[in-house]
Amino acid sequence: MEWQPEPESLKQLIQLLNNTQTADNDVQRENSQRLEELRKVPDFVNYLLFVLVVMKEESSLARAVAGLLLKNAVRNGFSDIPPHMLDYVKRMSSEAIGDPDKLVSHTLGTVVATIVVLGNIRNWPEILPRLMQLLDSDEYLVVEGAWNILYKICEECDHDLEEPMDDGTRPLNVMLPKFLSFFSSKSPALRDYAISTTTLFVGRSSECMQPMMDTFVVELFKRANDDSANVLQAVCRAVVALVETRPDKLMPELENVVNYMIHTTQHSDTDIAMAACEFWLSFCEQEKLVENLKPFLGRIIPTLMRGMVYSDEDLVQLDKDDNNAVVPDLDQDIKPRHHRARTHEHHAAEGDSGLSNGEGDVEGDDDDDDDCFSDDDDEDVYAKWNLRKCSAASLDVMSSTFGDHILEFVLPVLREELESEDWRIKEAGILALGAIADGCMSGMEPHMSTLLPFLIRWFKDEKALVRSIACWSASRYGKWAIFGSEPNTMKVYLEPLLGGLLETMMDNNKRVQEAACSAFATIEEDAGLYMVPYIQPVLETLVRAFGLYQRKNIIILYDAVGTLAEAVGPELNQPQYVQMLMPPIIERWDNLQPDDQHMFPIFECLSATALALGPGFKPYAEHVYRRCVQIITTTLQMCQQASQDTVIEPPSKDLIVVALDLISAIVQALGEESQPLVAQHNSFTLHLVGMCMVDPEANVRQSTFALLGDLAMYCYPLLLPQLDGIMQQLVPQIDRNFSHLNVCNNATWSVGEVALKAGEERMESYIGPLLERLVPLLNNVNTQLTLAENAAITIGRLGLVCPAAVAPHLDAFAQRWCIVLAPVKDNEEKASAFRGMMTMIGTNPQGISKAFLFFCQAALNWQTPDHDLLDMFIQTFAGLKQLAGNEWESSLSLLDPQARQAIKDRFNP
Repeated sequence: MEWQPEPESLKQLIQLLNNTQTADNDVQRENSQRLEELRKVPDFVNYLLFVLVVMKEESSLARAVAGLLLKNAVRNGFSDIPPHMLDYVKRMSSEAIGDPDKLVSHTLGTVVATIVVLGNIRNWPEILPRLMQLLDSDEYLVVEGAWNILYKICEECDHDLEEPMDDGTRPLNVMLPKFLSFFSSKSPALRDYAISTTTLFVGRSSECMQPMMDTFVVELFKRANDDSANVLQAVCRAVVALVETRPDKLMPELENVVNYMIHTTQHSDTDIAMAACEFWLSFCEQEKLVENLKPFLGRIIPTLMRGMVYSDEDLVQLDKDDNNAVVPDLDQDIKPRHHRARTHEHHAAEGDSGLSNGEGDVEGDDDDDDDCFSDDDDEDVYAKWNLRKCSAASLDVMSSTFGDHILEFVLPVLREELESEDWRIKEAGILALGAIADGCMSGMEPHMSTLLPFLIRWFKDEKALVRSIACWSASRYGKWAIFGSEPNTMKVYLEPLLGGLLETMMDNNKRVQEAACSAFATIEEDAGLYMVPYIQPVLETLVRAFGLYQRKNIIILYDAVGTLAEAVGPELNQPQYVQMLMPPIIERWDNLQPDDQHMFPIFECLSATALALGPGFKPYAEHVYRRCVQIITTTLQMCQQASQDTVIEPPSKDLIVVALDLISAIVQALGEESQPLVAQHNSFTLHLVGMCMVDPEANVRQSTFALLGDLAMYCYPLLLPQLDGIMQQLVPQIDRNFSHLNVCNNATWSVGEVALKAGEERMESYIGPLLERLVPLLNNVNTQLTLAENAAITIGRLGLVCPAAVAPHLDAFAQRWCIVLAPVKDNEEKASAFRGMMTMIGTNPQGISKAFLFFCQAALNWQTPDHDLLDMFIQTFAGLKQLAGNEWESSLSLLDPQARQAIKDRFNP
């Protein structure tokens, strides 16, 4: 018997669905609670489906809400839906495709696609034939509804569609020819669906798509002058996909393609123009093909520069010259801020790029501080990727690709734009000037003595948008003002630039404040210790800004303070500087609640400041430390409560991460003087560290192991009673499969720090389990560079502490050890590792025989070893020479003559 709803229950559900549109918060709250209770009713899914597909007399919104609730119920509890109920949902939703209400139809499509994605196409074999059949329907709404679902399925299940079904047929082999036939449909919407859906398989290099690629290209370019804006955008996206995956299909007609994309990049519809503009970004990423653009740069570059002018639509939202500095920011003005947990890493020696086998920094280390083209540098009302940003990003990439070669095309347009009376054109010229900075710095140097003063002068322009972009553009040339070849560069150019930005930071327009403060932080980072003479005026402005800025710009101000601290380091630790800087920061720290969006930035600011001040942070350390412990404790308690009561929303553990990182910074700043402070809270601290070491969130464990390493360095006596428990948790986190790369990295580093303090007796029992993990990590060429370096250093330290236990395994890792550590900058961690290596060589000299040449190179890579380390090198080479006897010279002969002589000169073997 067909399922039927109980009338009274159905009536109540419809009332609740209609109530979701009310503005009354109390009604909304009660409504949400009742809907939450209904989710526990066994056939709640059937009720929602009934409203969605059967009750056409109900409002569109009520039916759509039912569909969204149904989608969420399916997504969150798919495995719990009984088979008979799922069959009912499949049958009813399949029959309802093509509902005359577009909102309902698209919501139904989401439900169908969700079931396909979660349940696999094989478990609903009827759906694809049904959808393909509906494409031939005489009813447009049915066809459009089927396309909507097909697009969603293809977007999520592209790999499944390549796999043969039970009858041996690959679904895509049937679907793609049908899709291609719709390229010439009379309906613009259906043409758009067909091109967009097929392009998914072009962009993902579908195997089934390849035999049809020629047909795709032919049919695609038949639509090159389509009268539908959406179709033209789809054509441009398809061309971009071809550039990225099958450029060979475009190269025979490259001139025509380029001409078409130049023309379309100038389309009056900015959405079409932007879709075309993406072509230049993608083409420049094709290293083997990009030179083919060179003949067209004279037309491409001016087109991009014209695309950087603000559109009328932009200015409706952004052209605000009002003095709004005193207007409070709304909560929605402030974007969520996410903290990146601390990772322990090393740096290659200057001029050495390190390993060349694809090993790079630990994941996520993107340097995008000066990216003017990202999605989040404009006001929230217009924080989207647009033609202006895409054009600027394309010009930036072309400048990096072709270098000074593009200046012959840029400079005439740039001169014209910068001299324009139209502020919008002048502003676009200033943006272009900044966009080419990285790629064309050498070619622009002769012009900068004239251009930089103009940029500084534009900090005072009457238009806020000109002032703000001038700040950004000037910051892109900060390195020239610091390190340029002009006489007295810093006096003549850097000081006016710093002065201009400091003055502009106090602008009465919030957008300009933001741009000036961000630009100043960039200059600080570039200048480093060259900022030391200017600390006093910089701090005076930063402190004044604390009193002027509203909530959103205060976040950027914290970044500027933190960047100054990182740039000048211990030079900040002067009593007059500390007295100026710390009181306003601590006052804000005290007044912030844990759920305030300023918490993350002020934590990061305090961490950087503590590290710079070192012992100068001591007066504030106990106060800050105590609150960090309190925040971690409270957050963990709230997480525990949420795990026991599903109604309670768990808090973000990012607060734990920033608090752990700040405690780490305090311990590093105070060094061994931090012991009394940690001891004062020791029971809490070690209890929290113990809980955080086993936390399910990787970021929490990552920061915990960083803190553990710092505690081992400076507070080892406090760790000692808990050492066995700590090691039992620590060792398994060194995961040779790097499931959580940064956790593994920090755990690896902290083991080395613990070993140095614990000594042979306490570490010996852990050597076997540790080497079982560390040696495969080190020897795996796919291990990322920072992790490989930490693994090598820790192995060296274990060898220093327990040479008898580690040295027998020397030949298993010596070669890779030398390769990894050779390019690392001289530092104490590297020195301790080399002491360990040479101690192991002394214990087992045969273990280095296969890696002897690599050890020689690693030794020569040391720039300034201290006296004790140099003496150890000399003794080690003397011992190896004695052991080799008459074969010593033949061993050295395998080195190139320069290296051979360097070994003799430096280490006297």
